[in-house]
Amino acid sequence: MNWFWDAFQQTEIIENRKRGSEAHIDAKVALRSINELEEKVDRLSLLCHALFEELERTTGFSEAQLKEKMTQIDLRDGRSDGKFDPVLGSDCPDCGRKVKKTRSNCFWCGASLRALG
Repeated sequence: MNWFWDAFQQTEIIENRKRGSEAHIDAKVALRSINELEEKVDRLSLLCHALFEELERTTGFSEAQLKEKMTQIDLRDGRSDGKFDPVLGSDCPDCGRKVKKTRSNCFWCGASLRALG
């Protein structure tokens, strides 16, 4: 009986080591993805700062005006969430369902959406 228990425990140990190794690999891949995203955010932040400074210098566009424009763009999808969603559109005038801005007609009922764009 002890032999069966030892064999079972050894199998469990091997399986758990394998799972641990797989989890370690998954964590490395996730960390690499996080690092890549952080680099992209840093580059985009630098780009935004440079663009705004140049806009402010050449046109006098103020930071307050920029914040107001950001609020307007944020609210285009009907939510004040600090996010820009270029795909999310508005409600179809005929059936009321959400439709993407990229469509010229409603996916659900076929109504023309040209006036919404």
